[in-house]
Amino acid sequence: MDDGSATERLDRHALVMAIWLPLGFVATALLHVGLTGGGAWWIGAGFAAIIAAFTCHVIANAMLGTSFTYGETALGAVAYAAAVLAVLATLLFASEPVAGRILLPVALGLAALLAAVILYLVIAFGARGAFERFDVIRDNNLRAASRLPHRGGRR
Repeated sequence: MDDGSATERLDRHALVMAIWLPLGFVATALLHVGLTGGGAWWIGAGFAAIIAAFTCHVIANAMLGTSFTYGETALGAVAYAAAVLAVLATLLFASEPVAGRILLPVALGLAALLAAVILYLVIAFGARGAFERFDVIRDNNLRAASRLPHRGGRR
């Protein structure tokens, strides 16, 4: 590894952290206020801050000519899955007034976040390329025929 690429990776990491840390703090504070009794608008503002941070990260990637790293992708997927599990656990174990008050705004926020990620994938890679990102069967098939460029069936 040469010194230039390590410095560029460190600079990119610092930029990404400069985006996510303040907006993540704001999102956490807004979500906390919304979930502890502030109401749906606070929860919506918290999710808007998360989507704004994601948008800034996409812009930073575009300006630097990079894409999301495997670690960033894994962190995002794990955080999203944990949020969905937390909503389901709240639905199962919280009292009915609490679950009824926060379920719809949080579910809409998670749906908006998922829509933002899907929109990014379609814009960045096109419809076919976005789906090919999830084609793990083709990626794990080590036969030479799986790397052929043709599209279609047998010839």
